[in-house]
Amino acid sequence: MRTLFVCSEFYAGLLPFGATIVNTMRGDDCFAIFICTPKCDYRKAVIPNGDNYVFLNFPQGRVKGLMHHIYPVVLLKSIEKVCKANQIDVIHMLTEDASLALHIGQLKKLAKVYYTVHDLFFHEQIFKNAFKWLLRKVLIQMRVRRLINKTDNLVTSSHFQYNWMLEHFPGKKIFFHDFPTLLTESIIHGDMAVPELKGVKNYILFFGQVEQYKGVEYLYNAYIKKPFKDKPLVIAGKGHIYFERDLAKEQNVIFVNRYIDDAEIKQLFINAFCVVFPYISGTQSGILSFPYYFKTPSLVSDIPFFKELIIDNVTSLSVDVRNPDLLTEKITELKAPGTTAKLIKAGEDHYQKIYDGKVLKQQLLAAFEL
Repeated sequence: MRTLFVCSEFYAGLLPFGATIVNTMRGDDCFAIFICTPKCDYRKAVIPNGDNYVFLNFPQGRVKGLMHHIYPVVLLKSIEKVCKANQIDVIHMLTEDASLALHIGQLKKLAKVYYTVHDLFFHEQIFKNAFKWLLRKVLIQMRVRRLINKTDNLVTSSHFQYNWMLEHFPGKKIFFHDFPTLLTESIIHGDMAVPELKGVKNYILFFGQVEQYKGVEYLYNAYIKKPFKDKPLVIAGKGHIYFERDLAKEQNVIFVNRYIDDAEIKQLFINAFCVVFPYISGTQSGILSFPYYFKTPSLVSDIPFFKELIIDNVTSLSVDVRNPDLLTEKITELKAPGTTAKLIKAGEDHYQKIYDGKVLKQQLLAAFEL
C-alpha cells in the first residue's frame, strides 16, 4: 500500500501530530507533502526518508497566503505529481487541510482518500474581531465540514467522535487510532531558553494556544484571587487574550503571548513546578505527552476527555476548574512532600503506555485495511 500523507497545516499542535504519524509509518511505501513556514518547519520534525518527502514553503505575505488558502495550486500540482510518479494507493490528509476542500473530487480521481477529523464539532472560541471570525468560519470551519461530508474514509483519535460518526455516517468507513505523542526530536533535544523567563523557575505553567475552550481565564482568576508568592504564573502560548485582566494584581503573572518555538518547549517544562490544563471542553489532544515526558507534575480539568488520558491522583490531579478555591487547593496539594515525585514516576510510566508507537502503527495499518 503506497500512501501519500498530506500535512498542509501547522498550527495548534498539527505539526507534531502530522510529523509523528509520518515518522511512525516511515518506509519505502510512505510518501508525504508538507507545507512549511520559517517558524513551523516540518523539515526539523520528520525523519528523512530518501526522496519520498516534498517540502513546500508557505507563500510569504498576507495576500499570497490568502490566495494559497483559496486555491493551493502548488500543493495540488505536487499531489498530482507524486501520485502519478509513485502509483499512490491512498492519500491521507492529516492536518485539517481545509484548502483542499473544494478539490476533494480531484483527489479521489488520483487515489483512495482518507481524512483525519480533528474537530467534528468546533470548540468555544472568542475572536479578536469580526474579520478574524469570518476568516475562521469561511476558510476553516465550512471547508472542514465539506471535507468530512465528502470523504468516504474518516479517521479520528477521539472515542466520542468515533462513536458519533459510526452512528451518523453509516455510509462511510470510520477508523480510530490513539493520539500520537507530540514529542518530536526537535522538541526532545531543544536547548533554547525562553527569554521572557530569564531567571524565573518553579512556576505554575499553562502551555498552549490561548483559546476559550482551554479555560485559561479560570486558572488566571484563581491565581489572581490567591497568588502563590514563591511560584509565578506563566501563561505561554500565542493567541487572543479574550478574558478581562486585572493588571494591578499581575505582579507575579508572566504572559509569553507568542508562538513558542519547538526548541523552547523542553526548558519551559523542566523549569516549571507544575503545569495546569484548565480546559472546559476537549475531544482529542496529545498535550499530556509533554508533562509526562519532561517529568512535570500536571493538573487537569475534570472533563471526560482528560479522564480518558489520566489516572486521577496517580498520573495527574484533576479538579473542577470553575471553582477557584478548589483549583488553588489542588495546586497546594502538589507542595506536599513526596506528592510530585509519585506523580512524575507514574506519569513517566503512563507515557510509555498511552503513546506506544508500535500500537499506533498497528492501528494505522488497520485503518488502511492491511
